[in-house]
Amino acid sequence: MSFPDHWDDGTQHHVHWYDGRTAILRQPLRTNFEAPFLYLLLGRDRALLLDTGTGHIPLRPLVEQLAGDRELVVAHTHGHGDHVGGDGEFDSVVGRSVEDVAEYFGIDWPHGSGTIDLGERIVDIIPIPGHQGADIALYDRATRLLLTGDSLYPGRLYVKDWAAYRDSIRRLAAFVADGNSVEWVLGAHIEMTNEPGRDYEMGADEHPDEHVLQLRPGVLTELAGVLAAAGDEPVRIERSDFIVYPV
Repeated sequence: MSFPDHWDDGTQHHVHWYDGRTAILRQPLRTNFEAPFLYLLLGRDRALLLDTGTGHIPLRPLVEQLAGDRELVVAHTHGHGDHVGGDGEFDSVVGRSVEDVAEYFGIDWPHGSGTIDLGERIVDIIPIPGHQGADIALYDRATRLLLTGDSLYPGRLYVKDWAAYRDSIRRLAAFVADGNSVEWVLGAHIEMTNEPGRDYEMGADEHPDEHVLQLRPGVLTELAGVLAAAGDEPVRIERSDFIVYPV
């Protein structure tokens, strides 16, 4: 179980196998400045692709090669364009609305949770609205990876609904504290340098001295703490590994 020393910025997705059943795909910066991360989780029977990127480079042939003959489920961390741009390549994807996501994963939105069984691999689905509205986090019981989309990553955490976001992060931290041990928190972007609290300019298509993708679970605890202390009014918060950015 490992991460690369750096993410290549070529013309195709950088594919890194975290372990034999977990692939992390990064769309190159040179194809789109968002450079989103996608996740492919392989079970015995099914494969789950989380997000499809911006759509600027082919994705389906690569995913089908990696997933083999497993049934493919395509879902999203949330419905923004840089995470659903490749949907059109696939025959079927989980819908982007709250209703679609809640129905597919069997969630009593937003305070319940759901699961998906990939075959000897169960993934928990936790609603975390606040950034876009239909946001979810995924907890992989096999690897103890927590996938948080645009709600927590080393960068600018754009918050559309302050009250919902504070509640979501509180509930996500409580989910972890309730015995769901997390090895790493993995989001959908990197927008910060290795200098604590320093981000790249918006739209930057080069990332020298880039922050690592993986965050320790203590960063989630930190985020929940600063949001609780901030109170009911939206406020920008700058920390070493993230910037809370109300919009």
